Amino acid sequence: MITKVELVQFLGIILFLTQFGLLFWIFKKGKDLLPNVKRMAFAALIVCPVLLGLLGNFYVFDHSKTTQSCSSCHVMKPMVNDMQDPESMTLAARHFKNNWISENECYSCHTDYGLNGTFKAKLDGYRHLMRYITSTYEEPIISGHAFSNANCNSCHSGTESFESVDVHQPLLASFSSNEVSCLNCHGRAHPTRLQRTPGSEDYEKLMTDKVADEKLKAYLQSITPTSETKPSP
Repeated sequence: MITKVELVQFLGIILFLTQFGLLFWIFKKGKDLLPNVKRMAFAALIVCPVLLGLLGNFYVFDHSKTTQSCSSCHVMKPMVNDMQDPESMTLAARHFKNNWISENECYSCHTDYGLNGTFKAKLDGYRHLMRYITSTYEEPIISGHAFSNANCNSCHSGTESFESVDVHQPLLASFSSNEVSCLNCHGRAHPTRLQRTPGSEDYEKLMTDKVADEKLKAYLQSITPTSETKPSP
């Protein structure tokens, strides 16, 4: 089954080839300046570039939600590798190995943008990209804002497992205003700054995909039922 990203890529290639063909045709026939030539020129020079731009933006925005996109950035590898490490006890890792978060694991817990926030997020993302490309950043990276409880509440608020915890009830207003962070009781979501600092004891492990991949495969194999453990029909 074709995915949205594959469909956008296919449409982008079709539009590019269409624009190229129209421009070539206009170059040969443009001297006549007939009405149909003008229409073709408008389509080739205006409509096609606009559609390509929209498709390109959709592809980038949609792909940026994936864990693969996050892990492609050097400074984000520790977050993704730790999350996929079944031996880790960070909040992200516990959610991942217990299958509490969806396929786009990073985006599942970082969705507090909103309409205005989305625009700001893209501007921040562009700034981060420029600093990354020009190597004008320092490790470990530090978040510019505190993690919002709204991300946690989007899944947990109103559920029986959340409402049944007595200590949650008197703190509901504090959760909503972020006066009390969920992380205060449930631990860090990702490795500490010290762990993510070059030269630290954990830095090399957090930066190596293979380590996390091997541990994840071993963990999945350990919980996969064998023919000996499967119940009888």
